[in-house]
Amino acid sequence: MTTQSFGNGNRGALLIGTGTYDHPELPALRSPEVDCTRLDTLLRDPKIGAFEVQTLIDADRSTLERAIAEFFLTAWGDDVRLLYLSCHGILSRNDKLHFAIRQTDPERPAYTTISAAYIHDVMEECRARSIVVILDCCYSGLFLPGAKSDESARFEEALVGHGRVVITAGTRSQRTWEGHHPDADTPAPSLFTGMLIEGISSGAADLNGDGFVTLQELYRYACERLHQEGAAQNPRMGGEMQYDIALAKVRKKRKQRSSDRADGQSRRSAGTKARHKPEPWQTRAASGPARQPVLSDGLLVVHEAYRLHVMDPESRQRRGLIKMRYSGSPALYRDTAYFPGKDGRLYAVDLRTGKPRASHPILVRDGLLSVSKDVLYAPAQNGSLYAFDPSTLRPLWSLPTNKLTIVSRPQAAAGYVLFMARESQVPGATTGHGADRIVAVSKGREVWSYITDAPLSPNWAVTDQGVYAVVQPNGPSAPQSIVALAPESGQLIWSFDTNTRLASAPVVADGTLIFGGADRRLVALDTRTKAHLWAKKTEGLLLHQPFVAGDTLFTADRAAKVTGWKLPTGRRVRSHDLLVSPDPQGSPAISDGVMYVTSSQGDVHALPI
Repeated sequence: MTTQSFGNGNRGALLIGTGTYDHPELPALRSPEVDCTRLDTLLRDPKIGAFEVQTLIDADRSTLERAIAEFFLTAWGDDVRLLYLSCHGILSRNDKLHFAIRQTDPERPAYTTISAAYIHDVMEECRARSIVVILDCCYSGLFLPGAKSDESARFEEALVGHGRVVITAGTRSQRTWEGHHPDADTPAPSLFTGMLIEGISSGAADLNGDGFVTLQELYRYACERLHQEGAAQNPRMGGEMQYDIALAKVRKKRKQRSSDRADGQSRRSAGTKARHKPEPWQTRAASGPARQPVLSDGLLVVHEAYRLHVMDPESRQRRGLIKMRYSGSPALYRDTAYFPGKDGRLYAVDLRTGKPRASHPILVRDGLLSVSKDVLYAPAQNGSLYAFDPSTLRPLWSLPTNKLTIVSRPQAAAGYVLFMARESQVPGATTGHGADRIVAVSKGREVWSYITDAPLSPNWAVTDQGVYAVVQPNGPSAPQSIVALAPESGQLIWSFDTNTRLASAPVVADGTLIFGGADRRLVALDTRTKAHLWAKKTEGLLLHQPFVAGDTLFTADRAAKVTGWKLPTGRRVRSHDLLVSPDPQGSPAISDGVMYVTSSQGDVHALPI
């Protein structure tokens, strides 16, 4: 079957998503808005989909019916029409399919939904030769010819044409599934639509390598990926196609000639920069949301629960998969990962081979190991803090913490080791929490501690010039404040009320502290005086700790924007469309002008900066 090129006709897409429902029997869906937003970005891009896109989220019935009618009835000839719906699917008592909207009453679908019959009727009158309908809802297989419905014959007639086809997320009896939402603030695409987005954005659905992602290729790609993930849904395709419909172009990557490679290597070996700018790329790392990548000894390490994915960023090849017994993030130092083994003992594992290197019999706590200033710090299950030589696991010193429980990864600054701790509660006590404190240690001896009268957040920043901790004075939903302490003495320098809750750990660079809050404001303060320097609005809630490269601050938010800001002024300078995986205490890695980011789908993206 030949592929229809983009041609001269108008390419239109109507994306409809409904996730909010007034009726108590219809649970809210978090994926439809993300589904439509990410598809909108891809289809609208002139270098990918080149569609004119209209997106409607949680719209009412009259708005939707009018939009659907105008969408189809204004098309003719070589035009392409793509209709996408993500919502609840509802069966009436006579097995007719209806698409739920916000005001839907499941007991009265005839006049509180958008019926499949209505869409059938409008499509029958459409004069465009190329029509695509993609349905991501339960029972969507009923929309296909041959499904158990009186509309089947009429719809089969409506599909007669040069290229008219429907793809459904499941069969006529199957339910479809939302994506895996990492947390309350980070919805993910649905399983089915997520595979469509993945296939288009990465170009992986271009199965024959001709530079186009066609409808049939995208369908086959999504089916295979759902099978690989073990999803209990089986997409279906139906209709009549005299040619395959091209949905998207694949961005072409510049092929480097051997002479270019040799010349580039000689220039790099001479200590000068290569002339060409690095090209963006992406590759699969984890099976879903994971922490942001860490560069260690030239390797990219992505931590997914109970496993470490290791890859070489130069060749983009995997080095191995390291499985762990606990879910907490390991400590990394050069080419070694440190984490508790199956018996809780401290283990050191080679990142390149996955083989154990050394172990120590001390039982360590999961997720609190850290390497700072060439020393491995290990909070132990017996309550003590141990310091090790990371190359040999030779103990350097230990500190009993008595009635304190360490609650953060230790960090070294200004010649001290600092950590957050919580006073262990007396059995039977009724207070909300024990006293929180920040403790400074030198060579196994406590030097100072700063005690707070309210809980401390694990989101903090430590430098040689200051310790910046986040305090939550009045309960878990109240606005937070930031306190700045002198690292050599623990003396309070200043306190600042943020009037919001921080979305991630703050970052400190060049005498500036930057934080992002639940109000989507990005705020910069002078670290010495807490003077307000600037504030900007982000499009969505921050998903990871802001980070700095040169004089540029980078953020990523849940509106699928990776944004660069000039650090001195807050001026926005660039952005990438990408929904990253949330990591409130971590941030992407940067090396040689390239930013490495973990997406919400578990892919590693390399973005030149």
